[in-house]
Order: sequence, then C-alpha cells, then structure tokens
Amino acid sequence: MSTLAKRNIVITGGSLGIGLAVAKKCAEEGARVVVAARNEGDLDDAVAELSKISEGHLRCTLDVSSDASVKAFADFCEKEVGEVHGLVNVAGVYGPIGATPDVDLDAFVQAIQINFLGTVRMCRTFAPRLVADEHGKKKIVNFSGGGAASPFPNYSAYATSKVAVVRFTENLSLELEGDGVQVNCIAPGFVVTRMHQETAAAGAGAAGDAFYEKTKKLVDEGGVPPDKAANLTAYLLSSASNGVTGKFLAAPWDAWDTPEFVERLKTEPNFCTLRRIDDKSFFEKKKA
Repeated sequence: MSTLAKRNIVITGGSLGIGLAVAKKCAEEGARVVVAARNEGDLDDAVAELSKISEGHLRCTLDVSSDASVKAFADFCEKEVGEVHGLVNVAGVYGPIGATPDVDLDAFVQAIQINFLGTVRMCRTFAPRLVADEHGKKKIVNFSGGGAASPFPNYSAYATSKVAVVRFTENLSLELEGDGVQVNCIAPGFVVTRMHQETAAAGAGAAGDAFYEKTKKLVDEGGVPPDKAANLTAYLLSSASNGVTGKFLAAPWDAWDTPEFVERLKTEPNFCTLRRIDDKSFFEKKKA
C-alpha cells in the first residue's frame, strides 16, 4: 500500500515550485491533495497536473496573511474534504531585498505576515481540526529556508521569518504532543523557483555581490531538485516518521532515510534543532 493512502493532505503554496512537487509526491503516495495559493490560474494548472497521477484533488484560493481567508479555507476543507490528516505550509515570499535601513518597512512586515504569521495562522486553525491516522498521529510539516541556520544579509525579512518558523515548530511540537500532533520543519535548499528572479531584478548592489553571483551560478546549474524536499515531506507525513517531532531537517544534506539518522531523531531531543553552539572547553576552564 502507498505510504499516504487514504490520507487527505492540505498544502499551502501548492500550485508552483516546491509546493507543487510536494503535492505530486503526496498524490503518488496515494493521498488526496488540496492545493491552496493566491493565483487561480496556477491552481488550475496544478490540479490538472495532479489529475494525471490520480483523481479527486482539489484547489482553493488562499491568502495566508489574512485571518478571514485562512478561516474560509478551513471551512472549505471541512465541507469539501471532511477529514484532514496532514498540513504542509510551503507558501512564502522573499520580501524586500537590501540592507535593512534601506528597504521598505511595509514590505518587510508583509513578508513576516506571509512567511511566519501565515504559518502560525494555518497551524492554529488546522491543528484542532486534524484527524489522526490509523496509528493515532496527526502531521504538520512547515517550511523554513535560507537564513534559518546562518546569516543571510540583505534578505533579513525572509531570513528572520524563516528562523521564526523553526522555533515556532519546536514550540508547537511540545504544545501539541499530548494531542498526537507531530510537527516538523524542512529547509529545502536552493531550489530554482520564481523567487530567484527577484534577486536578479534587485541586482548585486541590493542582494550583495556574493549571493547575486551564487544565485546566477546555481540557477544555471539547476540548483537542488525539489524532489528532495518532496520526498522528505512525504516521509514526515507518513507513519514511518512516527516518533519524529520538533525537528529542523535539511532536505539536501540530512540522511533522514537511513536507520541510524532516524534513530537519533527519535531518541536525541537536541538533535536537528535550533541551538546555540558553545565552546565547552571555554566554560570548563572558567569553572576551573
């Protein structure tokens, strides 16, 4: 049996790029998918693609920065789908590009509204509505990104919102543990999407020479395949990941498909989480 058979999965930002790759993978694994995004034309195209895999997939317009839109979308899912077993939050934007004192503050705030608070809205709205699978688990997968694990200058709205998603994921995993909800977070790596056109448009002056040149190089080379994030998402939605929660996983780098790595995920609380790295020898010398 497919790993997501008889599951209904909701995916924000599911009409393009990484979100669409996730939707296709979920459909291939037997799930019925609801894709949500702002552009109706893109949503229609996405459902057409999904229909080549299997039938019954749905689409709905959604603005994750709007409380009313999220509530209406949740009501749509309840009416048209019934039970929702998994939620995947992919929707995101780069926001303003440039040094923080130079960028438009309203655009900065809007990026936080979409990337971080959009994830918060979806989780707090859907978590009480999620239905457990046959193993008693409900799944949420959030998407982080560049800047969550290291500095990302000139993209501070994006980076700040994405690191906030990681900590929110860790908090929510503990808050909802008693309800059988497992919450994890994925960094997909440099996947070539339409977002990178914004770097090209901003130019090296705003984006920074190093990242501007890196973007051009990685776009030319093809970047990280979106399938890496899609495969990891399907794993985290499946019963195979039961016992894994509150983790921040890098799709291109982490060996999440090996038994040794999974064992550490399940048994080491601080493994693959957002933590400060300290020089233990320094503190030992201070105590001495």
